[in-house]
Amino acid sequence: MNAPRTKSYFYHRLALTDPNHRWWMPLVEGLILLALIVVTTILFGIVMAFAVPGTLTGDFTALDQMDPAVFFLSFASVALMLPCALLARMVLGPRPLGLIFSVAGRIRWRWLLTCFLVAAAVYVVVNAVGIGLDLAAGGTPTPVQPVPGFWWLMASLLLVVPLQCTAEEVVFRGYLAQTVGRWLKHPAWAILLPVPLFVFGHLYDVWGLLSVGIMAVSMGIVTWRTGGLEAGIALHAVNNMSISLLAMVGLVDMNETGGAPTDLISEVILNGLYVALVFWFVRRRPAVAVTRTVVLPPPPAPPRLPAPALRPAAMAADRSGMAVYPFDPATQSYLSLPPQYGPYVVRDGQGRYVGVLDTRPAAEPAPAVASTPTYTERHDAHH
Repeated sequence: MNAPRTKSYFYHRLALTDPNHRWWMPLVEGLILLALIVVTTILFGIVMAFAVPGTLTGDFTALDQMDPAVFFLSFASVALMLPCALLARMVLGPRPLGLIFSVAGRIRWRWLLTCFLVAAAVYVVVNAVGIGLDLAAGGTPTPVQPVPGFWWLMASLLLVVPLQCTAEEVVFRGYLAQTVGRWLKHPAWAILLPVPLFVFGHLYDVWGLLSVGIMAVSMGIVTWRTGGLEAGIALHAVNNMSISLLAMVGLVDMNETGGAPTDLISEVILNGLYVALVFWFVRRRPAVAVTRTVVLPPPPAPPRLPAPALRPAAMAADRSGMAVYPFDPATQSYLSLPPQYGPYVVRDGQGRYVGVLDTRPAAEPAPAVASTPTYTERHDAHH
């Protein structure tokens, strides 16, 4: 018995594993997602306006990001994209729903924890080295001073920021990457095309936007290489939680939207080191699947010839091996060859193509006669 045929797909091509999925479905999914985001954002803004009246007025970009209410609103409003994306995916698929997270059809929690610890270690080491170099160059240490509302901020940091990062990864490295992968095979398209949308969703100057772009490309690469969003979620969460925690103790200013060319150096080092370590871990852990393998439907069976006992007596009596007996699979019977019919596609007793047989008068143009066919099978007859 032949082994079943299989085919493997990388993360950005997972929509193709659902036989009921169609090329236009991601477009409808995107419209549903956009509508849900608009509705939930408006409703959430109304609720927050009543919950903390007077705080969220005026230009939002001018508000203090370290105000607990503003901090919560900034991250929770983005986190709402997560249920919106899952609801949009549930409408049309692909199935199962968990394909939005990984090739395993679910979140691989152990792998997520591993990537989170790797990202945290990278950030601690790189930032510690940076601080050490700054002090060695004559810089003065910044005093650690928790900002007002520290514990409210800490609650939001632990509960809301991871959801915000997951939501952005599901939308940008999940939905958008898999939409591109539905139409374009090479992973570079799925990695790079969503980057501008992600970058321009941040209110920074050119250097800050370039830093965000480096991080977006890194998260796209590890998503493709690891077969899921876990590595990107871990990097994103550690980055946002680290910046927020440093701001909560007065070491960085979250209200600052400017940057410098030197920021790109640290961003390349951080992301490059993390990507390298993730690649190394994936090679050492075969259990982390990077593709999803599906069983393809079997090919259609070739037409079967009837048993020898059911063949016409004329065929049974013919021992020359030169006679042609076209077979009609629809009626399960052999045909005579009246001169006005033809051409016939001729196959031998094993179903192999022999040629074309035409019994029409010679005055009509006809294909070449099959060379020395044995017992044959008819596929098409033009009546």
